[in-house]
Amino acid sequence: MAATFKDDTGAETVWKPDQAIVDICFVHGLGGGRYSTWTKDEVFWPYNLLPKDIPDARIITWGYHAEVAHFLSPDSKVRVRDHAKSLLNDLNGLRAAPETCTRPIIFVAHSLGGIVCAQSLLQSSGIEADDIEKLSDHTSALAFMGTPFEGSETTRWTSFFEKLSSLFPVVTINKTLLDHLKIDSHDLKNLGDDFPKYLNNRSGSGGRPAHVACFFEERPTSTLGHIVPRESAGLVGHDSILVPDNHVGICKFENFEDPKYKIVLGILKKWVEEIRKAQKGEDVNKPALQANTTMGKNYGGTQIGQDNSTNKSGHNVHGQSFTFGSKDA
Repeated sequence: MAATFKDDTGAETVWKPDQAIVDICFVHGLGGGRYSTWTKDEVFWPYNLLPKDIPDARIITWGYHAEVAHFLSPDSKVRVRDHAKSLLNDLNGLRAAPETCTRPIIFVAHSLGGIVCAQSLLQSSGIEADDIEKLSDHTSALAFMGTPFEGSETTRWTSFFEKLSSLFPVVTINKTLLDHLKIDSHDLKNLGDDFPKYLNNRSGSGGRPAHVACFFEERPTSTLGHIVPRESAGLVGHDSILVPDNHVGICKFENFEDPKYKIVLGILKKWVEEIRKAQKGEDVNKPALQANTTMGKNYGGTQIGQDNSTNKSGHNVHGQSFTFGSKDA
């Protein structure tokens, strides 16, 4: 019988190998779901694709109430920090067993999900208890897909849903969540200051630093434009990686040959291979990739998997192209 998944709240394990060496947790964004955000044409890539390429990872998808508009729900007053606490509690519960509580974890987060994830790690790092394995200490890497760490370039999303509210007065808009996508949002500014400090502390604490990759959208989303442009989607000191799609499509993949999937998979495989080496006591700093780098002036980001692409206007988009392992892999 084929596996069935649906959007819901909480953590769901979608793939559990006998000998997992890492957890990979997916966190959706505003208006998304733990299944629908990662699905295109019935291909739910955390289940249909990823286990075949990274078979020794336990794969988890986490959901929360992030509807932009919903009918008179009490969740309309819930803040990002509340969702972050739920994520932390759910994962701590799932990872509570002695054989899993110290297992490395990689996060893949889309849009607002990245803010929830970052806030959760900040909360975890602030826990003072000797008998609790901190999730923040065992976070190995984070892939942020269109996450607005510096706010959105425009308030088009906010305006769009405020118009919906005018048309349908019975709809409650979760304005607190939308505020986190505005430039100069107070909470977002605080997170933008505190999260880099957490990453720097990880690097300087004697432990292994957390790897970070920030994926940004090449194409506009309909008439809304770029929901989270490159300057908002990046973190200083970490790779910004171009994905040839819009804000919604950057996290949906059709098949193993989808260029977008290859971009993200290349990063994830690199991180997991480093975890494998560390657990075997091998030198994780030994080069394990061949690089074919093409620098361009259109974007300052890093593009994995292809040297050039063409946007809808017919212009070439240049980035950096890396091939991990052999070209036949």
